[in-house]
Amino acid sequence: MTSSGSMVTKKRGVRPFLGFIFPGITLLTMILIFPVSFALVLSFTDRQLIYLGSTNFVGLSNYIEMVRDKGFWSSLLLQFGFITIAIPIELVIGFFVALLFNNEFPLCKLLRSLLMLPVFILPVLSGLTWRLMLQPRYGILASFFSSISLGPSAWLADRKYAYLAILLQDIWRMWPFIFMIIYAGLSSMSKEYLEAAQIDGARFWQKLYYVIIPCLKPVIAMAFLLRLIDALRIFSEVYVMTYGGPSNATMLLSLYIHKQAFEFGKISYASSIAIFLLIISLGLSYFVVKKGLRSDIV
Repeated sequence: MTSSGSMVTKKRGVRPFLGFIFPGITLLTMILIFPVSFALVLSFTDRQLIYLGSTNFVGLSNYIEMVRDKGFWSSLLLQFGFITIAIPIELVIGFFVALLFNNEFPLCKLLRSLLMLPVFILPVLSGLTWRLMLQPRYGILASFFSSISLGPSAWLADRKYAYLAILLQDIWRMWPFIFMIIYAGLSSMSKEYLEAAQIDGARFWQKLYYVIIPCLKPVIAMAFLLRLIDALRIFSEVYVMTYGGPSNATMLLSLYIHKQAFEFGKISYASSIAIFLLIISLGLSYFVVKKGLRSDIV
């Protein structure tokens, strides 16, 4: 009786548990597992955007085409250039501004709130704003740069400066996001380490290198990871600013996938590139989590 009663109790306990997790599993399947699985299946077929006949299994043909595609490699290079330039600059700015605001001074709270405004601007709106500011005839930034003879009058029509423009737009909009995360980490950091370093006579740069950065290593890694994931899928800002132009100078990987799928109708080929991008994202995320999410000070 005791064993049977315990079994009945366990069964009754399992049912509410399944009832709680079932909605989450269903939602996860709908928004993540099914789309990724569907894209993976499409990447092995010859499916076109406009369905005109049967869908045939083609194996690795789309992936072989991807390896041979010079446009894909150009977009991949631009994407990694974007990541390796924009994110480190955002990290440096956000880190040192967080250090500055970690000290109380007049209007600190007001300025801290104002700094967060760019993060809450929609990516499309941010891209349109920068496009208007860089407009060669009446754009305020274009007029300013022209007055000091910095760059051409039409930045978004120049291959070199168009890429620089999307970098500046992303840095302007996203460094406060890094600042917010690192400032939260600084606020929760134990003051005992800094006090011990102060007693030992450590200077600012010594405290920064030997205490603050090691303590904030998991926080910095998390900020980097979140920005990395977001930067790999950047689309809206570049779409409204340049649409990948001029001459594919800003054709990042997400725009290239969009172009292949909805302009050329090669939905299967676009799916293969998207799966490749997903693999890259997972690999980089795993590396950051494994190497970065552990403080050097115990």
